[in-house]
Amino acid sequence: MARSVVRFVVPSLLLALSQLAGAQSQPALRTYAILGIDGVRLAANVRVQPGAVGATTGNVRLAGAARVQGAVVAPAIRVAHGVRVGRLFCSTVSGGPFGRGVVGGPTVGGSGVPGGCLQLTTPVVDPVLLASVPVAPGTGDLTIQPRTATAAVAPGAYGSVVVRRGALLELAGGAYQVRSIRLARTARLVCLDGCRIGVAETVSLAARAQLGAAKGMVDASEVRLDVAGSPVAPAFRTGPNAIVAGTVFAPTGDIVLGPDGQYRGAFIGRSVLVRARGRVIQDSALPPPPR
Repeated sequence: MARSVVRFVVPSLLLALSQLAGAQSQPALRTYAILGIDGVRLAANVRVQPGAVGATTGNVRLAGAARVQGAVVAPAIRVAHGVRVGRLFCSTVSGGPFGRGVVGGPTVGGSGVPGGCLQLTTPVVDPVLLASVPVAPGTGDLTIQPRTATAAVAPGAYGSVVVRRGALLELAGGAYQVRSIRLARTARLVCLDGCRIGVAETVSLAARAQLGAAKGMVDASEVRLDVAGSPVAPAFRTGPNAIVAGTVFAPTGDIVLGPDGQYRGAFIGRSVLVRARGRVIQDSALPPPPR
């Protein structure tokens, strides 16, 4: 009987220890739902699940009633009242219940700050993994007229892609290189199979526009946009109630996700702003870390 007890207790103990170790380790790049180089801001009532939110060199700011199910990682984190987060990896945390500024970690002659910082390991993400991807667009523009649709477009290099109001552009799947993407109100650009789209300049979605994986045909984790961006405008911007299903990788540009939108994938930019009531679900197309 004693032998059987040991046989069950030891694996349980090992599992508990491995879970504890996992709880203390910073997230890998693939597990981030949102990652900014200079900073990240989540507006009021934004929801992020189940992935992490982080900034490699700047700060993360969470407005009132924001929710992050996973870890929040940054040198400095500022939270408003009513914020709920998972683990914090940081040097300082302030705002809300933490007061004007509190250094995370143990204290002398008292208890630690509830929910204070776990030790931050730098670099937060290997800079090599955040190198911008070169893009070589074509010259022929692709325009879909209002409330029309075409046959699925084959992989290749194109100029500016414009999908006008209520129109549908289908991509057959594969590798695409374009100069820019602009979706008008209620326009849709969907991948029917796994897509990797390089964008030399910017991507913009008007209200209720949709971009990414075709529901029921391909997963968000199979669609990726590499956006070089512009020095004078956000690299990737959406209007209210937009829907995105795919990873947006724009490490040299800014990402702005509009209010009340649904965003499934991963969003990596120089800075990332998620406006009020946005919903972000981690489903990354980035490769897993090497073993």
